[in-house]
Amino acid sequence: MADERRTRGQAGSGVPALVLAASLLAAGPAWAQGAAPSLSPAGDPSLAGPLPGGQDPDTFALRGANPALQAGLPRGAAARPGAASRSGARARAPQRRTRAPTTAITRQATQQGTADDLRLRPTVQIPVSGLPDLAAAAPLLRRRPIDPLDPYAPLGIRVGGLTLFPALQQSVGYDSNPDRSILRRGSMVLRSQGELRVESDWSAHSLTGELRGGYFTYPDNRNANRPDGDGAMRLRLDVARDTKVDVEGRYAISTQRAGSPDLNAQVRDRPLVATYGGTVGLTQSFNRLQVTVAGLVDRQTFENAQLANGTLLRQDDRNVNQFGLRLRTGYEIRPGFTPFVDTLVDTRIHDFAVDQFGLRRDSDGITVRAGSSFEFSRLLTGEVSGGYLSRRYADSRLRDITGPVVDGTVTWAATPLTSLRIGASTGVIETIVPGASGILTRTAVAEVTHDLRRNLRLTLTGTLISNDYQGTSIREQGYSAGVRLDYRLNRWLGLRASYARELLKSTAIGSSYHSDTYLVGVRVNP
Repeated sequence: MADERRTRGQAGSGVPALVLAASLLAAGPAWAQGAAPSLSPAGDPSLAGPLPGGQDPDTFALRGANPALQAGLPRGAAARPGAASRSGARARAPQRRTRAPTTAITRQATQQGTADDLRLRPTVQIPVSGLPDLAAAAPLLRRRPIDPLDPYAPLGIRVGGLTLFPALQQSVGYDSNPDRSILRRGSMVLRSQGELRVESDWSAHSLTGELRGGYFTYPDNRNANRPDGDGAMRLRLDVARDTKVDVEGRYAISTQRAGSPDLNAQVRDRPLVATYGGTVGLTQSFNRLQVTVAGLVDRQTFENAQLANGTLLRQDDRNVNQFGLRLRTGYEIRPGFTPFVDTLVDTRIHDFAVDQFGLRRDSDGITVRAGSSFEFSRLLTGEVSGGYLSRRYADSRLRDITGPVVDGTVTWAATPLTSLRIGASTGVIETIVPGASGILTRTAVAEVTHDLRRNLRLTLTGTLISNDYQGTSIREQGYSAGVRLDYRLNRWLGLRASYARELLKSTAIGSSYHSDTYLVGVRVNP
């Protein structure tokens, strides 16, 4: 009886398999044309494991051994009813899929091409069902990813392939010395400021930049009202794999203070000083060797000053154009470490051949620097260089300027909450002081930021400055220090409080000053 029951069980289980095999053989051509009805993988006991196209490594191995997926179904031992039972092997239970069936079905249908060799690709195709796998497909709309670690960061405004980050700020406070002169006359201050940061999201090329402009209003001392601003836009064009073109436009707006040795007069308001220019450079890479050739053009203009007695002090003889050519050669020793040699040759030409004192201030200069750019584990990045400069003037009465130069910027991410940025620069500024050929200026800056909370940031800043009027005894030493606290209410609204102290000591009579400025305001990031 036991043998009879076992024989009946074997025959009973073999009949459905034989019927299923015959139906698959008859319906094979129709399935090859994509007209087959949807099959549930779990309902077919002959399909062991996940669907083809899944993540199981046994999937494609079963495709050649499974009779249900072969073109010649009638032949072979597996097609005979009861073959598995006679061998004593137990039917395998359907395995758990490693991912959702929708993904496997979609990838199998979209990634499998037309089979030219039927021995490699079966004619049976699983019909598409469900939604496509968006994780594997190309995104329909490229959007700037949002940093999940900073829920208070502004999202920006999307314009095509650009993301704009505008910001508006209105502050109110007190300034102890709006004129920045030896005679202190404090006043309430209103500070209006606008900013725009631009970032591109292109597959090739790049456009980045920051623009800033502001205005100080002093209700108790309107002659001290003044604008200020600066900014630069940088465009990188990827011409070829090893060739790129860099284009930069820049500007800066400031004002002259009454106690400046260049002005040295009591004026009704502060004259404007505008500087603007651009750079176009070509960089070619020869394996690890990088060569950059760039041309620079800058112009600086001075507004005429109106003295306290109503007369006009002309300053257009100070307007100057600068043309330069830069050659930079660097060799990448290893990723993140590229030593370089930089040479800048420039000439400065004034609008007038001689100034109001009869001096020819046109000059030619050359600056040679050697240094390296570096990046260590993305925690310490920057560029440091040192060298020598020389500037010769057209007028023999003006002394040539020579001396060492130090330039660079280093950023250190000390902790996830704290970062440090330090920098230094050396240059020669034009002057109109009688007997002085130029101002050799050296500047050092430092900035520390620390996030006290996710939406509360503390920033400490400091600047040291040294001005040496070449050919005269005028020397200036000064510093500025400040602290700023930013509290962000959400992504688009925040509060800012700041304090800044400035001090300048000069050997020129009436040029020294110090000031304290307190500001509290609202910052909006639309």
